[in-house]
Amino acid sequence: MTTKSVQLQDMMIYNIIFALVCTILFSVNSSFASEFGHVEKSSVLFDYSKLNESSIEKEADTCFNSFMNSAEKSEDLLNMCAGKYYLLTKINNANIKPYVRLGRIYDEKNKTRLAKENFYRAVNINYTDPYANFYFGEFYYKRNDYKRALEYYNKAYNYGLSGKYELNYKLGIIYEKFADLINAKKYYEISNKIKPDSELQKKIQSLNDLEYFKSEYYHTIRE
Repeated sequence: MTTKSVQLQDMMIYNIIFALVCTILFSVNSSFASEFGHVEKSSVLFDYSKLNESSIEKEADTCFNSFMNSAEKSEDLLNMCAGKYYLLTKINNANIKPYVRLGRIYDEKNKTRLAKENFYRAVNINYTDPYANFYFGEFYYKRNDYKRALEYYNKAYNYGLSGKYELNYKLGIIYEKFADLINAKKYYEISNKIKPDSELQKKIQSLNDLEYFKSEYYHTIRE
């Protein structure tokens, strides 16, 4: 057996052992990230640089997409995804994507503090990342904190997601809740251009029927 073959075999064995250890660690406590100390004590035995980042990311993404597209939201599958994304943060802590995914996973698990912590890490790495901002906005929208949701949605819009239907539609909803019907109509109309919808068209028409532009309220807030 050649030296290269031996090295490849050693790497495969290393990866298998590491994956098994991590699986045990993460399955013992589904909220493992809330006890980083426990994981860190075990992880010091491993050299993360030997792991294949690209391969683990593909596995993590496949796992995450399977969960999101599944009617049955398996807790075990979600924990497996979390474990893989956690490994990616150890391999390369400058990679935003694993933190965004961990934020979404903990949001699914209703682990508010952990979700927020990971979203903050993502936007701190790159505050102009549109997806980090969008999903941080989703986090706040889900909790009816529309002021903060609007802040991150607007950043997502300005940093590259202006053509995303869900973003425009939710911007419309928030502005309508804030009684800013001018902006509400603007984003509803953009949404309708992206994905025409009869119910959305009725909503836009209802705003037109209010003759908002002629109202005393409109002129007051514009002063």
